[in-house]
Amino acid sequence: MNGGRNVAPYPLVSVVIVNFNSGDYLVNCVASVTAAEYPRKEVLVVDNASSDNSVATMLARFPQLHVVQREVNSGYAAAANLGIGFTKGEFIVTMNPDTLVDDRWLHELVEATYRHSHGAFFQPKILLMNNHRVLNTAGNMIHVAGFGIARGIGQLDTEEYKEGEICYASGACVLARRKALQEIGLMEELFLAYGEDKDWGWRASMMGWQSIYVPSSKILHDWNAALRPGKFYLLEFERQLSIWKNYAKRTLVLLLPVLLSVETSVLLYALTKGRFREKIKSYADLIRLRRLIIERRNTTQERRRFSDRFLISRFTTETKHPYVSAGRIVLERFVGLLFELVRNGI
Repeated sequence: MNGGRNVAPYPLVSVVIVNFNSGDYLVNCVASVTAAEYPRKEVLVVDNASSDNSVATMLARFPQLHVVQREVNSGYAAAANLGIGFTKGEFIVTMNPDTLVDDRWLHELVEATYRHSHGAFFQPKILLMNNHRVLNTAGNMIHVAGFGIARGIGQLDTEEYKEGEICYASGACVLARRKALQEIGLMEELFLAYGEDKDWGWRASMMGWQSIYVPSSKILHDWNAALRPGKFYLLEFERQLSIWKNYAKRTLVLLLPVLLSVETSVLLYALTKGRFREKIKSYADLIRLRRLIIERRNTTQERRRFSDRFLISRFTTETKHPYVSAGRIVLERFVGLLFELVRNGI
């Protein structure tokens, strides 16, 4: 495996699977991970106070597996961080249970770590479980207004996207370098669901670390395209949290026309789609948590080594995603124009 490099041939990889009422998904995911041919891996399941029998079913088949049982569900990030604390590997994978991995999935991710010495996070090619030829994500990008954009989502996999740097690795399955986490830190637990992966990649970029897309590593993900009210709230909460936490003050001022334009569009969407209550709730919770957010923001800004000018050059103004209607083209052009007017000042 090491191709003649003067390194240990198989570094230990710790795999942390966060479970919450996942039913048969959990046992199928664990089965695929344990069967994958990589020889030095430890597998840990963190159960987020599930009320179904998913853990019992899994343990009946894999009684030797280490399970950390939580009494309260306080979010994905908190559970993943707890699991990471029990691991010993040089590399750590965090993943969702609604995934199935290719036999060489882990081999390919670990191999990529040797090609990208500044890589903190590594994402496999993620395909839809109900159509193995269609992409769920070929690496994620960050919109200047804080959206996470799954590159290639819904497209036929033509192998267009090559191995290389992305803005962040999808939380459905990401391999992290422990050495990098010692500098970047664990997941931000203010993100209850969604956004913790984007925040990880964003903070990594601030500190000079990279996120890498590895298409030779493949997994399947049972991604659900439905944008239910609860999910809309969580996505809007995490989007705004990431903006206020990670952008420098000067950037926020200069981007204000862009942010207000997008915010107006989101409010109109919420009104027309019956999501206005959830949108207001996202504002209310940001205000309620403002002291913690300011505290996290100060810590993040103090530790950064690269300016927003460097980071934002990799961000996008495109919003191609199943959640966004065909009318996005007008908004994209308007936001793109506003962004071009201010980007040189950032």
